[in-house]
Amino acid sequence: LDPRMAKLAGGVHRLDGQLMVVLDVDRVLELAPEMMAA
Repeated sequence: LDPRMAKLAGGVHRLDGQLMVVLDVDRVLELAPEMMAA
């Protein structure tokens, strides 16, 4: 994974030849205020 995405990922699972990235919602919400201020 891209290092930026890896920081937000809670896990990665393989599904029928594809990857599903499970986001860590707490980490995503921590970044939201920073992104809005930029």
